[in-house]
Amino acid sequence: MSERIRVIHYINQFYAGLGGEDTASVGISVREEPVGPGLLLKGLLGDNYEIAATIICGDNYIAENTEEVCGRFLEIIEEYKGQLFIAGPGFNAGRYGLGCAAATAAVTEKLEIPAVTGLYSENPGTDLYKDRAYIIQTENNAAKMRKAMKEMAAFAKRLAEGDFIGDGKKEGFHGSGPAIRIDYSVPASVRGLNMLLDKYYHRSFCTEVIMPNHEDIPLPVLEKPLSEIRLAFVTDGGLVPKGNPDNMVPTNSKYYKSYSFGDAERLEAADYEVSHQGYNNAFVLEDPNRLVPVDAAVALEKEGKIGDVLPSYYTTAGVMTPMDMGKKFGEGIAKGLLDNHVDAAILTST
Repeated sequence: MSERIRVIHYINQFYAGLGGEDTASVGISVREEPVGPGLLLKGLLGDNYEIAATIICGDNYIAENTEEVCGRFLEIIEEYKGQLFIAGPGFNAGRYGLGCAAATAAVTEKLEIPAVTGLYSENPGTDLYKDRAYIIQTENNAAKMRKAMKEMAAFAKRLAEGDFIGDGKKEGFHGSGPAIRIDYSVPASVRGLNMLLDKYYHRSFCTEVIMPNHEDIPLPVLEKPLSEIRLAFVTDGGLVPKGNPDNMVPTNSKYYKSYSFGDAERLEAADYEVSHQGYNNAFVLEDPNRLVPVDAAVALEKEGKIGDVLPSYYTTAGVMTPMDMGKKFGEGIAKGLLDNHVDAAILTST
């Protein structure tokens, strides 16, 4: 029988039974056995794997000393001859999630051994490391520990055994996963043919073109008749009051703004301008209602076809704005709309 694969597991102080926030600043310790959720992991991995060491570290300590702690993790893994690294899962725990993701990325990039963790989509560690490490999608909290650990263990075994790993949407991990290493000494034509043959013969391969793995957004359901809704407008067309009072940049936006039009029944050209590159805004300058159709919405309100119109609109310039920044804008605008009891919004673009 071949030797068992040596697994190193990382958990925080809580799962190690050391305490909660009162012990969140404890440093690194190692136990040469499975601990806490590691006992479940051991059973799920099976007889061909052994948890050679459990690394324990307080959430505060790793969050405040991430680079130093990850460096020490690498030393421990090498000391115990680790062949597979598993962190967490961290679910939606902020500091723990950051630690899990940072450690998994460090092991992947520095030691080049299989490594995986599991986090919820909104964990800050997910956004920071989803394109540098394998982060399995989990539920919001530890009530689903068995399910999350089962999926992590199955994925970890596939990594350790050299199985083909497809894209994240199919495989259930966030983002694109770790960056692949490309041997540019091999001509692109040869690399392409090799990938084609590997695909044909069902061998493991990685595309050099990283495909985005966008999260699935559930379709919202309007819970009241149109005649009762409050409607609002959001635009990425850069419409701002005359003089651009907040100095909104025309490209690569850093913020969004909300501007009131009060009880006006339409937006007047004399009162507005556009801060946005990349489209012919002459038609908007001539009539800003073409971008933010306040006039049409007020007419619908008077006809009783909608309830009322939020007397302000949200605006930013969408051109060249990164996806992560756009997501932050969306979250902030959504909160503002909910705070103003808006039922539906129309997003106008260029």
